[in-house]
Amino acid sequence: MQTPWTILRTCFSRSWGGLELSALSTTERLRLRGHTVWLACPPASRLALESAARAIPLIPLDVRGYVHPLLAARLARFLREQRIQIIHSEYSRDLATVVASIRLSGTRNPLLLTKHVGSYIMKRDLFHRFTYAHLDRVIAISTVLRDNVIATTPMSPDRVLVVHNGVDTNLFSPSRIDRESVRSQFGIPLDVPLVGFVGRFSPGKGHEELMHALTLLRGSHPSVRCLVVGEASAGERAYEQRIRSLCRALGLDDIVTFAGFRTDIPEVMASFDIFAFPSHAEAFGLVLIEAMAMERAVVSTNCDGVLDIVAEGVTGLFVAPGDSSALAAGLARLLLDPDLRDRMGKAGRRRVLELFDASMQIERLEEVYGEVLRERKQQ
Repeated sequence: MQTPWTILRTCFSRSWGGLELSALSTTERLRLRGHTVWLACPPASRLALESAARAIPLIPLDVRGYVHPLLAARLARFLREQRIQIIHSEYSRDLATVVASIRLSGTRNPLLLTKHVGSYIMKRDLFHRFTYAHLDRVIAISTVLRDNVIATTPMSPDRVLVVHNGVDTNLFSPSRIDRESVRSQFGIPLDVPLVGFVGRFSPGKGHEELMHALTLLRGSHPSVRCLVVGEASAGERAYEQRIRSLCRALGLDDIVTFAGFRTDIPEVMASFDIFAFPSHAEAFGLVLIEAMAMERAVVSTNCDGVLDIVAEGVTGLFVAPGDSSALAAGLARLLLDPDLRDRMGKAGRRRVLELFDASMQIERLEEVYGEVLRERKQQ
């Protein structure tokens, strides 16, 4: 166990998805390890509400865009008063305000950034060179993101690390959860094959391909059902309505259930026979390791950070992004072969225990914090 530190974590995103959930869960885990952790985030955001419900100390800052002199001054005062030792930002757009606050405070706080999504623009202009010069480390959640950071930013490769997101394998454990609890809520018997999807309604998550795959799948598996779990974030309501309309237009209302946002994800995963992950591009895919931790075989697109997670033919099947026919074929193959599903599910949990356990993630993060603090003392 490390000596406890005083840590400020920032996430000024107003969405509610993997990035924000990761900010919340990692903050919780650091606090359970004995560290004093504050979270700076937008007031009244979903992240703020969920954090408050968990008694996480908050600094509500309405950061929009890049230039915020008054908010930076407020944050600088907080850094001095609370004697913050480490600052860790979860969102690239946080950096302009955070760097300004460090400069105003006169402190020499180590600064880290976790990259959850890739960049499609080069960040080697004067502004980004100045901003990234203040970063001690960039933590990428997957190998493809590490490569992206090195290719698009002024960070030297030795300061860009991979620390995968992790899952609580005690919470996500098939031995402690029955398959029936969620199914019974939606009237789905245990002997009915159930395909599951978990993710927010956002373009590129593959909802369209899933709907079209189900139209193909029901021809050979007329009893198949699908449970779609998730909600739309700010600005994505119209997309959710398009998917619901597509479902009706394809005549899938009798087999597709939209369950909305759920907090009981381990129980949700336990209810599935197969987990579908049709995302077009994904920096990591936390729900994949949650499904695998629950011993669920997966059919996933072979994109980006997913390549760090799924072992093709061992823990699941890969299909090309955007290919509804391939997705339907992959689901059909697993539905027809319960033994293969079982083998892949058990192999998936073993892989999560080996590579993606949350306790390993926090220990590695503590190692990184310790490294940057030691480096600062030597400067």
